[in-house]
Amino acid sequence: MLVEGTTLKLEIEGIVMNNYSDVTFETTYHSANRVAGICSSLSASQVNDLLKHAVEISERAKQAASFANSTGSLGKAGETLENATDNITKALKKGKGLAADASAACEISEAVAILNDWIIAPRTEEGDLEAAKAFDQLFGGAAQFFAKLPPPLDQYSKLLNEICRVSFFSNMAEIMRRGQATSGGDPMKKVLNSMDHPN
Repeated sequence: MLVEGTTLKLEIEGIVMNNYSDVTFETTYHSANRVAGICSSLSASQVNDLLKHAVEISERAKQAASFANSTGSLGKAGETLENATDNITKALKKGKGLAADASAACEISEAVAILNDWIIAPRTEEGDLEAAKAFDQLFGGAAQFFAKLPPPLDQYSKLLNEICRVSFFSNMAEIMRRGQATSGGDPMKKVLNSMDHPN
């Protein structure tokens, strides 16, 4: 028997739960949720778990109406993060000692905790703006984390930092809140294109 409000919640989540694997999300959720919101003593492996889960959150966010205009850019950012985490996983499997920067780990874990709540709860205007800020924080923390890693893993730092620097998600959420048609994705696309085709 469904408790009151469960059906509505499932319907709302159903809008978002298209075109990605619930199984994958559940797998990353459990490992990441254990350390989300923790701001001390996280290992590189734990931070990588958080980042893998953040990729799955990005997949869900692509389906949310509040991020509709940023789907292309959000997808590209998520792909970049996914590539980065895949390479951390490979390094960890080879036994390389990777240390997690405490400040970066805190930024990432706090952002993931906020985004987990946003994914589960019904969408609100305030919640969407908070989620957008959390996405910017997530990529900023990831940039700081990768900057402290040895080459070639540090190569991801510049791109992730640019994603944060343009505050793309916060700006897009504000534009969507005002209901304006926009080319607000252009700054992000320029950043991403410049990394695809460096001078």
